[in-house]
Amino acid sequence: MKRHMGLIVLAAVAMVLLAAGTVAFTVPSTDLVLVKTFGKTTRVLDGREDRDAGLGAKWIYPVEKLVRYDGRIDVFESSNTELQTFDKQNIIVTMYCAWRIKDPLKFQTAIKSIKAARRQIRDRLLSKQGDVIPDYPMQDFVNTDPGQMKLVQIEAEILALLKKEVEDEYGVEIVMVGLKSLGLAEGASEAVIDAMKEERRNEVDRYQSLGKAQAEAIKARAERARVQIIAFAERKADEIRTAGYREAASYYGRFEANPELGMFLRYLDTLREGLRENATIWLDGTKIPAVKFFREGPFLPRGLRAPDETKKRSASGK
Repeated sequence: MKRHMGLIVLAAVAMVLLAAGTVAFTVPSTDLVLVKTFGKTTRVLDGREDRDAGLGAKWIYPVEKLVRYDGRIDVFESSNTELQTFDKQNIIVTMYCAWRIKDPLKFQTAIKSIKAARRQIRDRLLSKQGDVIPDYPMQDFVNTDPGQMKLVQIEAEILALLKKEVEDEYGVEIVMVGLKSLGLAEGASEAVIDAMKEERRNEVDRYQSLGKAQAEAIKARAERARVQIIAFAERKADEIRTAGYREAASYYGRFEANPELGMFLRYLDTLREGLRENATIWLDGTKIPAVKFFREGPFLPRGLRAPDETKKRSASGK
């Protein structure tokens, strides 16, 4: 009897655990849970809300059953799609989309599965990018000037159209759409490169014209400054020259009183002007005693004698 009692207790514990596992369930902070009673949704539990996350209870199957969805953001990519821009350039576009379930009841009614939702939203994304991208020229996608690119504007326009079309219908939230890759279709590369080269040449011509205009303006300002400086210097020189003439006029009276001095100073001015550059002067030693001294040594002019030492001492009283 004791042996059978242990088996009975073990079976009872197993039944209790099985029943608890059947009626108890958890709601993780990442999940959305629908509790369906006889096939009809009676409770919606959002694990992202603190009040719904945690342990819950339900009736055993088939009275109540659970439908779970992942409430985190899901990201998928669209397929490579060749589109034509406004200026007739073919490009290959790949976009991505980030979304999540917002209303699990509406989502379960409209789509039922995450896989089906991805397929439906991807089809709508391809449709919207086909509506928006052809309205923009190539320079809005690829440009050497980042300020001319309009990728953010294009992404925002596609996002707005996609949100308007699928959120209310599917019970989802479109968080973000964006361009993942942008390529050129075969045969379009050369045309795009030529267009970019032409754009760069136009930019170079513009900068060269601007540089030439600035250079001419600088030269004109420099020329005006040169003329003004020369005119100022000439006026200053005239003032100095006039002052010199007035100063020189004060000496004319002295020259009239001593004409020999005036002639001598005039000779000095002439000599100074004549010897301004490299010049060679020839002096006649027979006429100028000071020059003859360097050739014959010290001497006295004719008619003069050196004083006698005796006479010099008697003259001095010695």
